[in-house]
Amino acid sequence: MTKEKNRTTTTTTIPMPNPKPRLSAMTVNYNQEVSSVNSFTFVKLLMTWRGSIWKSVKCELTMWILAFAAVQSVYRYLMTEDQQKFFEYAAVHLNVRLVHIPLTFMLGFFVTIVVDRWRSVFTNIGFIENVALSVGTLVSGTDHAAKVLRRTIIRYLVLSQVLVLRDISMRVRRRFPTMESLVTGGFLYRDELEKMYKCETMYNKYWLPTHWANQLVHKAMFETKNVDSVQSMNSVLMNIKEFRQSMEMLTKYDWVPIPIAYPQVVFLAVRVYFIICLISRQYLLSAPPTEAQSVVPVMTILQFIFFVGWMKVAEALLNPLGEDDDDFECNWLIDRNMSTGIEIVDTCHDSCPPLKLEEPDDEKGTMYWCHPTKNGSQAPPTAVAISQHKNPFSKVLNMVHPSQTESSPPSYRLEVPK
Repeated sequence: MTKEKNRTTTTTTIPMPNPKPRLSAMTVNYNQEVSSVNSFTFVKLLMTWRGSIWKSVKCELTMWILAFAAVQSVYRYLMTEDQQKFFEYAAVHLNVRLVHIPLTFMLGFFVTIVVDRWRSVFTNIGFIENVALSVGTLVSGTDHAAKVLRRTIIRYLVLSQVLVLRDISMRVRRRFPTMESLVTGGFLYRDELEKMYKCETMYNKYWLPTHWANQLVHKAMFETKNVDSVQSMNSVLMNIKEFRQSMEMLTKYDWVPIPIAYPQVVFLAVRVYFIICLISRQYLLSAPPTEAQSVVPVMTILQFIFFVGWMKVAEALLNPLGEDDDDFECNWLIDRNMSTGIEIVDTCHDSCPPLKLEEPDDEKGTMYWCHPTKNGSQAPPTAVAISQHKNPFSKVLNMVHPSQTESSPPSYRLEVPK
């Protein structure tokens, strides 16, 4: 009797695991540091280490300073007088002709192209909210089958995103090294994996989960009647299409990068420039006393930090889905899309707070403090309404009509008449 009672009281749960949210590590966030501009904002930005220019150039700068000191020691203490004269002639000759390397133009043009690609990758990285909101609104039903339908559509779309990202992001690949790991992670079921294996194609199968999601929407329209109109079905399919197009853009950027000759020329030019500076920026013993020179090349060191740091920015942005400090955290995005999408289509489905309006004589104050006139037009606030509020403009944004004076601005929020 107890076993039968327990069987009748158990509730059916939807077998869909929700991923554990990860902490966001999406690039280095310094917005709070520059929320208000003051004299120390610049210092705060310079003191940041993670993703900073100091972290980018520390190894190259240390090696360059050591190499500069080694060349200086050889020139001063190991060379003969004739060798020193030849070295000085070469140093002056190279220093004059350094301007023939258009370093600023090459770096500026290259960084512009790389930043444009970086921006496009971020725009198409894929957020699930648009699809989830359309599915949660237009695919109706509160029974168990309708819940499974909505959740499965979201899971298929996130699965297609995982299949794309695991091929272009090392972090995602390390988390999901095999297709079996997707089953363990709850993004794919065993029978679905077998169905993917049965799809014989020599190319990738990113499109297959999206195809399954489209088929579910079609069945919801013509079989289960969870979608009430063709327009609603087209709206859901259009959002799924836009999500798939974003994933397609990511694969295109990974498939065809910037031609390899371009970054080779830029990176080689920067490094050759500062290798030449090891000789051309030396303090020459035969220099006239009036010429200001220093044993420590301070200006060249600053130039090294600026140009090499600029180049390091381009190197980091070439692949924003890598493992640098400023790269996108794709694992966090996957968990966020799954958790948010399931929350929208399941927990928050068909849940909306009741509509209500505050009364004008509410002790806590009211948003609707402008009384309508008899003909329904909007009237300026009365003295009674203003007296009921310490600051009538603190809760609503009042827009002044051009034909009225600023002393009595009208409100575009109406109050329900008593």
